[in-house]
Amino acid sequence: MTFFLTDTWHQIIRHVRTELRIPIWIVVNLSQPILWLILFTNIFQNTFALAMPGISYLQIFAPSVVVMTVMFGSSWAGMTMLEDIQMGILSKMLATPVSRTSIIMSRVVGSMVMLVIQALIIFFIALIMGLNIVTGVGGVLFTIFLLILLGMGFSAFSNGLALIFQRQETLIAVINFVSLPVLFLTSAYVPSQLLPRWLDILRQGNPVEYAVVGVRSLVNDGWIWDDIWKALVVLGLWAVIGITFGALLFRKKAE
Repeated sequence: MTFFLTDTWHQIIRHVRTELRIPIWIVVNLSQPILWLILFTNIFQNTFALAMPGISYLQIFAPSVVVMTVMFGSSWAGMTMLEDIQMGILSKMLATPVSRTSIIMSRVVGSMVMLVIQALIIFFIALIMGLNIVTGVGGVLFTIFLLILLGMGFSAFSNGLALIFQRQETLIAVINFVSLPVLFLTSAYVPSQLLPRWLDILRQGNPVEYAVVGVRSLVNDGWIWDDIWKALVVLGLWAVIGITFGALLFRKKAE
């Protein structure tokens, strides 16, 4: 167990350092959700006010942007796996006594370190724009925990798919094909009350929806445990399934 934790820690440091060496990617990954936050809240506020008078669209959409940032960012985690495979780094690591499980876990956790920082930056910008978080700092910290569970699931699945496809073009195509429909099958853009019946039914099987509802509840409604415990259970299960998938694929394909 000690070797596993040590191996995982050193590899997390490696992945974070790799991210920091290419700051342009950090800027690019942050610029898109910031644009969503600024443009969408201004474009749709008047239209949204007609449907739900007296409610700020910023309060509805800002939590969704935080969730979207983590979802999209973690979905691309498999690209670093492909880079290590193509550069021969992974094969060299497999020739060492490093824990095999630590290789996949460090990638999952390492991707979340950067995404948590990005999520906090989005929260800070939203606060400047006027977002009111009724649960305060405690709610933000609990939100980060929910986002970590969501991101770990997507990151592990992405790494598993990278091992299956072994090509960047295929992984990019699959991520683009899946990520947007998954997002639109949620109440990320409008409250569930405004969704058509068929979409309201489909969203209930989507783990991203539980992240959106959980974070939005913490921001707007307070500690509503009926929403929070559902988010914890579903996202916790999602993280376990994703990590199991990634670990099994790593043992099967990487060796």
